[in-house]
Amino acid sequence: MEVWNLPVFGRELWEVLGSPWVEDDRRAGVPGATLSARVMLPLAEALFLLVKRHAPDAAYLSGGLAELDGFPAALREATASLRCPVHIALSPRFAPVRAGLRMLEARGARSPLCVDVGQTSIKIARSGATRVFERNLSTLPPLFIGQPRPADGHHIRDTVAFIEGALRTVLAEDARVPPDALCLALPCPLDEDLMPGGCTYGFEGTASLVPDILAQAGLPDTGGPVLVLNDAELAAESARRAPQVKGRRVLCLSLGFGPGGALLDRA
Repeated sequence: MEVWNLPVFGRELWEVLGSPWVEDDRRAGVPGATLSARVMLPLAEALFLLVKRHAPDAAYLSGGLAELDGFPAALREATASLRCPVHIALSPRFAPVRAGLRMLEARGARSPLCVDVGQTSIKIARSGATRVFERNLSTLPPLFIGQPRPADGHHIRDTVAFIEGALRTVLAEDARVPPDALCLALPCPLDEDLMPGGCTYGFEGTASLVPDILAQAGLPDTGGPVLVLNDAELAAESARRAPQVKGRRVLCLSLGFGPGGALLDRA
């Protein structure tokens, strides 16, 4: 469910709720509680609009922005009159990758690995360990919708190298049994043939993206299962496994560079 372009206060949601301006303000020394107050107005408006449209039983938030100082208290105040309860994931930044591990373990994996490629960082989880690799925006700058892509395609190679490098670093640091299953979440739409859609990496329409990542990283060597999905879908998997989230229909929002959304319908 696309929510990044939801009209809020005359602008698209990602413009008023995305992390780029939050990170700029954080580096400028703006306190986290002040940033929480600033993001809360557009977030609350988006929640009211989406709850009215989709009538969920609950809402569930994950992503790095939900870890800002003062965020839970500001959220409770801003959503007190909302028609449904709003829950924040435990460890919001890593909840999706941890859910990915549990999803693979349920399929019989003994040494799973989950990789969540966000538009500002990569989150990687193995059993008992998590790592974050920040995107270097000077060497891998964001390519927005409508902006020309480099004709030589170096941005695709650089993106694959970024993801591959993060994977190889984690595996070099962790000398346990090699992964026997992989969950890979990407920050873009994916069709049935794993053709990626648009995001700020600019790799939309690159049919070889997923095979190139797997081939260059050498995963999984055992020929085990590989699950590839959208990062908001992985966040919804986190909501499905969160004990505090009750109800059949759950609105899931992942709050990062640009907000992602999903509707979870429990059978």
